[in-house]
Amino acid sequence: MGRLLFIQDNGVNENLGIMSIAGVLRAHGHDVDLILIDEHPKHYLDLIHQYNPDLIGFSFMTGNRNWAFTTAKTIKQRFNKPIIFGGVHPTLFPEDIDLSYVDYICVGEGEYPVLELMNAIEKAEDCSGIQNLWVKQNGSVHKNPLRNLIQDFDSLPLPYREIYYKYKFIKDLPIKRFIAGIGCPYRCTFCHNPRQIKIFEGTGKFVRKKSVKRVIEEIRAVKERFVLKRVHFSDDTFTLDKKWLGEFLAVYRNEISIPFSCNIRIDQVNEDIIRDMHESGCWGVAFGIESGSEKIRNELLKKNLKEEDIVTNSEVIKKYGIKIRTTNLMGLPGETLEDAFKTISINQRIKTDYTGANVLVPYPKTEIVDYAIEHNFLPADYSIHNFDQVMRKALIKSPYMREFENLCALFNLTVKFPFLTPLTRRLIRFPFPKFFSFLRLWEALENMLYHQLFNVAGFRYSFHIVKNVVRHVWS
Repeated sequence: MGRLLFIQDNGVNENLGIMSIAGVLRAHGHDVDLILIDEHPKHYLDLIHQYNPDLIGFSFMTGNRNWAFTTAKTIKQRFNKPIIFGGVHPTLFPEDIDLSYVDYICVGEGEYPVLELMNAIEKAEDCSGIQNLWVKQNGSVHKNPLRNLIQDFDSLPLPYREIYYKYKFIKDLPIKRFIAGIGCPYRCTFCHNPRQIKIFEGTGKFVRKKSVKRVIEEIRAVKERFVLKRVHFSDDTFTLDKKWLGEFLAVYRNEISIPFSCNIRIDQVNEDIIRDMHESGCWGVAFGIESGSEKIRNELLKKNLKEEDIVTNSEVIKKYGIKIRTTNLMGLPGETLEDAFKTISINQRIKTDYTGANVLVPYPKTEIVDYAIEHNFLPADYSIHNFDQVMRKALIKSPYMREFENLCALFNLTVKFPFLTPLTRRLIRFPFPKFFSFLRLWEALENMLYHQLFNVAGFRYSFHIVKNVVRHVWS
């Protein structure tokens, strides 16, 4: 039996990929555990020593790269255990990983590559040819080809959620996240999705849905063993497959019947779909507007989303009492303050219940970064090697960088109370953007409201979120 230990910074987001990998490994006789460093800041190295893993794993996104690099170096120096990096960032930027302290990089889905690696480690066999893995061995790196994407999710064991639920503040949370489908067919310029489509070309269908039976089975397994009063589907676009959606809602209504929320494309729904979702227990939907300027939204960001669809379909959602949560971007290349206030205006028009705005994080290898470099909104040498994500800080060159940062903090209140708009126009000129950062607590409050977390477990969980936000904003 091999022992794999995952390391994560905090428990704000349970990694559903880690749960899936853990389920596969346990089904094949391996032991898997997880340490949330924020829960053991002074003792996590002692816990690693006690567990004595054969392999230490990190799964992370680009925003967490600096934390992952620093923590992995510390662990390597202390234990000299083999370390594997996986997740979105290593998949997109394997060349960003310093292989002096990392032994394996998993590019793409990890269930079967990690299983094969654990089998090889347990039996002391050669692992240099495992597909999806970059393997450091004897001074060289074997960059193995990708395997086909998983198409039959029913063949996988159920995710091992206990790896997170050992932490009481996660286990007792009344809302739990699920994934019904993987992949997104859209090609928004600020998103890495187009890059992933290119990476996985030729490895099978990129956008995939689990069977209705499988999703219901996953939910029922949690419902029978843990607290479950709200379900959230974290799919990029839950309403993508209309036939699947109709079948699922009928079964969900009869067999689960727990209020749920999900992410949608606002132009993908109509009254029939919204009515069915409402009758099946849909509590809230989230979708991206990104910009109130149709020119920016569709020409720069390539959302291909008409204002008419946003307004009309939002009215239908409101008609059925479903709450709306939107995401929005500021600090876009060439954006003016009037463009930004158009984003506020459209949110006010549709009477968004919960909302949030962030300055654009220009991730390398996205189309919008190529555009920004070409038009001198970013330095010509901008790349992942000099990328540093500073939370809430505008990086795209603009005469309004300070104003965009302030406007993000004032966004929620201005949308909620339109009469504040003239005051907001004045306040965004304030020269110290961090002065308004405390208003981000209002955004945390809205997240609690959206997910109906006004209870003891919800406040306990939200404390961890607020602690994280405050630490990063004021660092």
